[in-house]
Amino acid sequence: MLSFLKHRLPDDFFRGACDVHCHLLPGVDDGFATTEKSLHALKKLEEKGVTKMILTPHFMKDYPLNDRQSITTEFEAFRQQAAEACDIELRLAAEYMLDACFMKHFKQGFLTLDKAGTYVLCETSYMMYEQGITEMLYEVMCSDLQPVIAHPERYEYANKDNYYRWKDKNYKFQLNLLSLAGAYGDPAFAKSHYLLKEGFYDYVGSDMHNLGNFERFLPEIRLKAKEMDELQRLLDNNKTLFN
Repeated sequence: MLSFLKHRLPDDFFRGACDVHCHLLPGVDDGFATTEKSLHALKKLEEKGVTKMILTPHFMKDYPLNDRQSITTEFEAFRQQAAEACDIELRLAAEYMLDACFMKHFKQGFLTLDKAGTYVLCETSYMMYEQGITEMLYEVMCSDLQPVIAHPERYEYANKDNYYRWKDKNYKFQLNLLSLAGAYGDPAFAKSHYLLKEGFYDYVGSDMHNLGNFERFLPEIRLKAKEMDELQRLLDNNKTLFN
């Protein structure tokens, strides 16, 4: 494989894969609206080779009814239905917006990406780094928890200084796979390739809200050899969160 050439993802890319960020839990946020659509997506993903998925519904002020108890109840009901439709193993976590409701969820106890209860998937506003975010992340770190910043390439305010500062604080980075195809615009496309090439990312997720965008943009991903190697490393890291 020549280093200057770009290649599509191999046909077996998802064989044995674990997705650590998706909105497949139906009817709880801006992701999949119905159980039928979620089950259909699971079957399609199983055909691609996916074996494990961590469902991460939004916990934010826009969805005030989403809390640990209610979402856990929704998940357990859905997991039973999914078990009859496919063999993908499901676990529940959450994507926490760093907003006015964050500390309430903190006190309830986070739904974490890992079984040990350490890795917390966090996101910020796309437009600006709002006041109080640094303090909230500091509280997370002081509680022996590990912030995982969801899709850092998508934040319009973020630049190299932000990324290096976050890495210096030992925050983990999660890539949205479709950012590499330009699904979120040119700035996110450029940042995702830079961060991947430079080894900033720790994990990769689909952030799937619907099957259509996933199937549309996935074939558009083109990667150089170094990027492909880095992406494989992220897939391997994903499995450590699930196990």
